[in-house]
Order: sequence, then structure tokens, then C-alpha cells
Amino acid sequence: MKKLYFIALCIVCAGSISILSGVLVLRYVHGHKMKNESGTVYIKKVQNGYEIIRNGKPFYINGAGGYSHFKELTEAGGNTIRIYDTVNLANILDEAYLNNLAVIVDIPIPQYSELYNPNANRDDIAVLKNRIKELVKKHKDHPSLLMWNLGNELYFFRNYSFMKTFNEIIEIIKKEDTNHPVSTATDFASRKMMANLWLRSPKLDVIGFNIFGNMQVIHPHIKFISFIFGNRPYYVSEYGSDGWWEVRHTAWGAPIEPTSTKKVEQTETRYQIISRNDESQILGSLFFIWGSKFETTHTWFSMFSEKYKLETIKVLESLWKNSSGKPDLIGLDYMLVDNKGAADNIIFPPNELKNAELIFADTKIDSLKIVWEIYPGFLDIAEGEIKSISDKSIGSFVSFENQKASFITPAIEGPYRIFAYISDKDGYFATSNTPFYVLNPK
Repeated sequence: MKKLYFIALCIVCAGSISILSGVLVLRYVHGHKMKNESGTVYIKKVQNGYEIIRNGKPFYINGAGGYSHFKELTEAGGNTIRIYDTVNLANILDEAYLNNLAVIVDIPIPQYSELYNPNANRDDIAVLKNRIKELVKKHKDHPSLLMWNLGNELYFFRNYSFMKTFNEIIEIIKKEDTNHPVSTATDFASRKMMANLWLRSPKLDVIGFNIFGNMQVIHPHIKFISFIFGNRPYYVSEYGSDGWWEVRHTAWGAPIEPTSTKKVEQTETRYQIISRNDESQILGSLFFIWGSKFETTHTWFSMFSEKYKLETIKVLESLWKNSSGKPDLIGLDYMLVDNKGAADNIIFPPNELKNAELIFADTKIDSLKIVWEIYPGFLDIAEGEIKSISDKSIGSFVSFENQKASFITPAIEGPYRIFAYISDKDGYFATSNTPFYVLNPK
């Protein structure tokens, strides 16, 4: 067995930590015991794995990340909200308490990269530590607090000085608050990164993973790392439909957004993958995101419009409440523009009449309301990422008939998207959009 530890440590952690220190940490993890079982919230080792104990009772995380619509989250069966910073924290904790929601509080810390090392200035680190200490002292006794989450998607596990600071902050939080666990949320990228975190931060109570399109690998990866380095509790800190970084792109770099129907399918499948586990280390999951968010488009991750709720909420409610039967959905299949799909690299000349059409699984759409919009899309290239940024809607539509719309292509050359929003009488909506490019032939 010692030989297995040695080989695994060399493979996973070569260049990151010394073999000697790695073995010491490895042994610590194997002998790791959950402490403070008198706390308000703590992680308990049980026969088959781990569970959260909150106010003396087992607690399984079913919820989402966001800042708004707390009442709707509770009504849908959610029990937890994750917030991504500490702005207006007192009011958020109070609102969560009124809606019977537990809160995972993110404590942001500077991101490390090869071009920037926040630890270069020790005075700045001292200020950061003191700020976090005072924050924890101020809010540690709030009844809605579930746990502290130190950092989101940090990529510093091969940097000794940053890792040292990270672990020192964990110690500060634990010293000030003995009643709540400390976690971090990381991108589910590789076994090597997982192993680094598993080994080099043994005093983390929980590890969170943000994972979307590659959800099917989570249980095999966890089993592999746990077999070598020992079991640790974790939760899925973000999941949902495919992100803009995971989908096909047009020839001009516009990510092709799934329809809301596809998002529903992906959300349900991924929640079921999370729930179908046999290692019993998982403590729950959080959907991304509960509210409205502009990321690539205003619809990609948004669950609410001004008047309506995305029909994905119906599915989440069914899953969280363990309801029997399938939710009644709007039934949108896809959009065609000039009889082409989004993957067909649609390019139009300016000032031409074109047609868009929505295809439904059920052709009985008399009770549905359909709204169309066209937005210009600008390609913003920053830090190696291409993001589509929408500005304002363009009023270039000529006519609407049932699920069809006719429009004049914009006069200005560049990328655009045509959006459709389909709402039903129950206050839910579906959506789809198609990117196209206007190219002046002259």
C-alpha cells in the first residue's frame, strides 16, 4: 500500500510539493476526523460516508446560487442559496432567514495566475486576512448561515505561497467561527488539480465543484482520487446546462446557445447523475444561477424575466420535491432562420427580408404568447476568451404570424442574434436564439 501511495503522489503532485511533505499530508487525510460535533453546522462521518448536521438534524443541499427571488426558491423546494460575495450580506442573510433558506457565503480572495501573484505584497495579505476575520466575527452567529466558501474557481494549487495564504485564511475562519464548516469551490478540471486540493488543504471541511457539460465524469474522478488519497466530503457548487465555453461556435466565434428545452433536458439529466452516486460523500448540489445574469447573452443563465419564470424551474421543483410524473412544458423544439439552424453559419446581406420560424413538438400553440427581438452582438476578446455582448434590441421586424416572424436584416455589417420568448398562461417561458452575421458584399 505504501508503494501505491508513493507512485500516485509522484504522478499527481510532481513539481508541486515534495514527496516527504506529500506523504505527511496524505497520512493526515487518511486519519482525518470530523471535529466539533457540537457546532450549529458540522460535517458528520457516518457509516457510508458523510452528512451535514444542521441544528441537530441531517441536512442535504438542494438549491442554487444567486441574490434574488428567495421566495420563489423556497416555493420550488430549494433549501439553500449560495451568494458570491459579501456585499449587503446582513440583509441577504435576513431575507434568507425569512424564507427558510440556508446560506453558503462566498468570501472572495484575489485570483493567482502566472502573471499576477497577490502574495507579492505581504501588507495587502495582512489587510485581506483582517478583513475576513472581521467579516466572520460579524456574521458567524446568524441563524441562516450554513458554511463559508473561501474563493471561487481558484487556480493556485501549484503555487506554494498562495496555497500557504489560503490555508492560513482557513485557520482564521475556523478560529473565529467554530460552528460552521469552511469550503472552497473549484472548477472540475482534472484529477491532478483535485488531488492537489485534496492533499494540500486538509483542514477544508468540504470541497465544492463547479461542473456543467462534463458531469458524467464526476463520480469516476471522485472514486479514483478517494481510492488513492482517502474519502472527503464534497458538494456540487454549480451545475446546469452547457456553458458558452462548452458548445459549438459559429465561424465568427459566436457560441450557439441551447434552447430552453435543451437546457431543461440537460439540467434534469445532470441532477440525476449527481443523485445517482454510491460513494456517499456528496452533500448536495446548487443550480447555476437563480436570478438573471448577463453572460454571453441575457438568456444563457437567466431563470427570470420581468414577468415570467423559465420553465427549467418546473423541472427543478419536480426534482427537489421528488414529484412523480413529468412537468408540463411548452414544447419548443428549435428555431429556423431562412430555413437554417444556428450551426449553419447564417450570413445575410444587409437590408433584405428574411423569415424566422419556431418549431414546436405540439402544434397547438394558440394559448402561447411569442415575442421576437434582434440584438447586435459584439465580439469582445479578453484573456483569450471570446464573449458575445448584446447591446439593445433593434426594431426591424415587418410581420408576425403564429410562430413565424419576418424581418429586415440590419444595415450595419456585423454579428447579430434573433431571440424568441414563448410564454404560457401559467407564467412560465421558453426561449431560443440564433446568431447570424450581416456581411456587406461590396
